[in-house]
Amino acid sequence: MKELEEIYKQSKYIDTLFSQQYNIKSSENIRKYTLELLVELGELANETRCFKFWSNKGPSEKEVILEEYIDCLFILLYFCNILSISLEEEFPLSQNQNMVDTFLLLYSLGVEFSKTLDKNVLKRLVVELFHLKDLLNFTIEDLQEETYKKKRIITKRLNSDY
Repeated sequence: MKELEEIYKQSKYIDTLFSQQYNIKSSENIRKYTLELLVELGELANETRCFKFWSNKGPSEKEVILEEYIDCLFILLYFCNILSISLEEEFPLSQNQNMVDTFLLLYSLGVEFSKTLDKNVLKRLVVELFHLKDLLNFTIEDLQEETYKKKRIITKRLNSDY
């Protein structure tokens, strides 16, 4: 997962900003983050429209989907940060071939993680979300660019008592 190293570094910086204003490592806030992960995964799935077989309307624009994707990635990297997971550790390989199955697995793993906070479940979440980037035709450069954009937005919001 070395490809995510720069994004992880930026995510840690954002975690530090949040820590200065909120107790982000409290057990209650960790529970809220796990719920936020599931909500953000739903928003991402909704923007891809991969499950809306009854609709002729295509997916949202790439930028909209990318923004939702980065929200999910930041939450997972937050958990990696607080559970002291290095991206140099060994991560499992993805088995999924399509978006619907990948989203279903992400939801399942998200629920399991919310109950256990298990590092191995988190690693599988990261792998499956990273695999989803390929299904969405995102490059690592796309993710990095969106990360810097999101960092600027979050910094501005935190500095203005958002």
